[in-house]
Amino acid sequence: MKNTLKASLALIALLLSSFCMAQSVPPVDSTVLQDDEVPVFITIGQSNADGSAFADADEDHRLSAWYDNPEANPRLMKIWYRSCYIVNQADGARWVFDGTTEDVAPGWLDLYYKNDNLNGRTMMNMIHGFGTWSAGAAGRRGMEGEFGMHFQQAFPGMELYVIKLGCSGSRIETWAASSDSHNWDYFYEHLYKPAINDLLSRGKKPRLAGIWWMQGEGNGADSKEHYLPLLKSLVEKCRTRLGFPDAPIYIGHVVKPGESTSHPTASVQYGQGVRDAQDALVNPADENYLPNVFIIDARESPFDKDNLHWGHAGINNIGRKLAAEVISAGRRGSWATFCPSAFKRFAACQHAGADDSSLAF
Repeated sequence: MKNTLKASLALIALLLSSFCMAQSVPPVDSTVLQDDEVPVFITIGQSNADGSAFADADEDHRLSAWYDNPEANPRLMKIWYRSCYIVNQADGARWVFDGTTEDVAPGWLDLYYKNDNLNGRTMMNMIHGFGTWSAGAAGRRGMEGEFGMHFQQAFPGMELYVIKLGCSGSRIETWAASSDSHNWDYFYEHLYKPAINDLLSRGKKPRLAGIWWMQGEGNGADSKEHYLPLLKSLVEKCRTRLGFPDAPIYIGHVVKPGESTSHPTASVQYGQGVRDAQDALVNPADENYLPNVFIIDARESPFDKDNLHWGHAGINNIGRKLAAEVISAGRRGSWATFCPSAFKRFAACQHAGADDSSLAF
């Protein structure tokens, strides 16, 4: 009798222990997504956001082994494609325009899409957006492949939609200032709006998993006083015009000269102003602080031979870091909820040609 009682108590204790462990460790898919909600991730900025890493055979083999395995990759992750390329302007600005070579029609393609176009050897999220033609940029790589792999491993069976536009060497003004909003307008009109409208037309409700912004080289000589208002304006622009008022923003920290753990001579093109502006935005004690903005530390991400762009291993390290942040936020239920009225209102004003600096939300 005593042995039976002891066995019963032990079983109860084991069940209670298992129950407590189950309550304290959330399951891998414990997001707060409602029916038909799907996560969206946005990448905008210049070359290091886009991905200018020269392909590394070992990194390609590692990622391809996962993406080419149908059991590991059910192909639920998509990225919006549109052929585009960069044209230098007389005043030094760099603007994105529609490309002259179209690999496929605009629309959703599998993440880690591969192609062999005129320039050859491009891969998913190649420079200027995704898999597109670009003179001198054959075989470059971005971070979304690494990001997507970790995301899918954390949330098996969940869809993911990536919207991306990078413009190598572009200044923040063309994304954030009212005087030159060319690249922002191109991103919004030709990538973001069609992609979101496509999801909505199919009954899918977007939840914003995050926005990745990496920029600095085009403003490397600028002071904090010049760059900071533009960076704040960009964050506020993303939150008012994309339809996600609580958008989480992830900013790649500019690596100052001598700070890289693998390439001490890297990043010599940068001044301190951009970095100081980034730090001010995430410092709760600073008057310029904005909530839900996060810095991604890149000191240990190896650079390429040009000491300006992350190498393939470096860009994938960024992908892992971003994925960890986004996955953690998803499990906390912190992905931003879509506000259709804000999105539609700005889309209508933009279509009518209204001055975007006068819009109030």
